[in-house]
Amino acid sequence: MRQTTVTADGTGATPAVVLDQYQNPFSVSYVKTGSGTVQVSLTDPYPVVNGDFTTASFTWVTAPTTSPNAAGFIGQPYRAIRLSGGAEDDTLTVVQSGVKG
Repeated sequence: MRQTTVTADGTGATPAVVLDQYQNPFSVSYVKTGSGTVQVSLTDPYPVVNGDFTTASFTWVTAPTTSPNAAGFIGQPYRAIRLSGGAEDDTLTVVQSGVKG
């Protein structure tokens, strides 16, 4: 995926950046500016109910910061990432690499 930068709104949250769980190896790097917590989700970003796509209701957890993950790098196949609890105009820049599996 190309480098993606999202900006926090007045609530201090950025839009979710959808990640490709099928990249192998799964590798995501991120950099945040300002305050806030980087969060990840295992929730399907494109849920289907009765054959129709619906809006995702993400369950967010703080991004892991211990091995095999570290601050600024995620090696587990999460579905989305965002910045939460920041100030308006804080940013989160995300890059995902790997080979489509």
